[in-house]
Amino acid sequence: PDSAPENWQEILREQLIECLISPLHDKDVLPTGEPKKAHWHVVLSFKNPTTFAKACEVFTEIKAVVPPEKESRVKDFRQMARYLCHMDQPDKHRYEMQDVVSIGSIDYASLCMSAADEDDMLDQIFETMDNYALDSYPKVVRWTREHNPEWKPIVYRKYTKQISEYAKGLHYESKQ
Repeated sequence: PDSAPENWQEILREQLIECLISPLHDKDVLPTGEPKKAHWHVVLSFKNPTTFAKACEVFTEIKAVVPPEKESRVKDFRQMARYLCHMDQPDKHRYEMQDVVSIGSIDYASLCMSAADEDDMLDQIFETMDNYALDSYPKVVRWTREHNPEWKPIVYRKYTKQISEYAKGLHYESKQ
């Protein structure tokens, strides 16, 4: 953080390059137990193939540390996104997902959701539908907007049909 200009995130926005910015990693520790210097991770996402030199230009403009070329190419964007909060590193401090900054149209929450996360969220949705007699898709949508906006990717896009069918089943059961 010391080397970055105060407006470094604005500089990234002006570049019109999609990226993800981790929460400030200020609780990371070295293998010796000493605290690491506070830092951010920035992951750029180019729509077209680009060169290492082009990526370096962006990082240089915000005075970021540029990793060696071999380490700079992200092999799995989803895994890198999950790393921003140490989701799969139980030996490291876990940072909050809501503290990740997304510049551009990257849907961070959807990107990071694992199959187990989706199953857990569907269980929550179905349980809420049971408990509050949400027996139509519009009722579930209204509930999601008012109480659980983190459900939006599941309710609005990914499992719309399954949730609608469950709601129909609840409606049918209530008429028996």
